[in-house]
Amino acid sequence: MITLQEFFQKCEYLPDSIKSHTLQQFRQVFSSQEARDAKNVLYVFVCEKKIPRVKGKSNIIYIGKTKQTLRKRYMQYVVAFYSGENSPLYHYIIAHYGKITIAYKPFPKQKLKQAETELLNDYYKLHKEYPPRNFQRGRIKGVRPL
Repeated sequence: MITLQEFFQKCEYLPDSIKSHTLQQFRQVFSSQEARDAKNVLYVFVCEKKIPRVKGKSNIIYIGKTKQTLRKRYMQYVVAFYSGENSPLYHYIIAHYGKITIAYKPFPKQKLKQAETELLNDYYKLHKEYPPRNFQRGRIKGVRPL
């Protein structure tokens, strides 16, 4: 079992942060060598300032996993990051809560889904809700019911 505390004690970070809501900034972050090398990882989008939650505050925006590299995972969605429901949300978060950094930790491929579920469940226990970007269209992305 992995908790958020354990994840952040052992994780690595991409070297740059998303400091503005621009396509160029997004591409820069996910073009790093670290993003090209980080494969089979659990990752967390984190902003500078904590966001009020149902219980307490948290700077975690999203918890996810990928078997691909972080670069490949996000470069295929670069347009979606700036369109639809994502665009105003990320613009607001950066403007009000500061730059977004990406923390990641490698896991064995067969344990990624379980690790993601454990992190999401730990977040829920702490805040009585899921991270803002994990709740999509009336369902929790990446979570099996408790």
